[in-house]
Amino acid sequence: MMMAKFELYTGKQLPPEFVYPDEIQDFAETGEYPNFGPWWFIDANSKAGKLAYSVRQHDGRNLIPFAKVDDGRGDVACFDGDDKTGEPKVLMLVLDDSGRSYSFANFAEWKAAALKDTAG
Repeated sequence: MMMAKFELYTGKQLPPEFVYPDEIQDFAETGEYPNFGPWWFIDANSKAGKLAYSVRQHDGRNLIPFAKVDDGRGDVACFDGDDKTGEPKVLMLVLDDSGRSYSFANFAEWKAAALKDTAG
């Protein structure tokens, strides 16, 4: 399905040797990806992208934001910027005071969970 193209963070915005998973690079370049419902991909050049980038290290982790959910949670999905494998863990940036913490083994696991959110 054709959705909006989006820009990923590049160059000096990324930790040395960090590599995005191939699938999200394809999504960004083509704009062809499933409807993720309450989730949307963060465009690095947008106001939201600049804001997400500015808070990415607020809890001491090296995070690369890539998606946000708008269903009341407001969580931001981020890649582990310390990972250099090309299949980084997805660490969630929880911007409330709930104390929640969760993560996914990789982009494929996050994608499956996001698609479940869409199915509702």
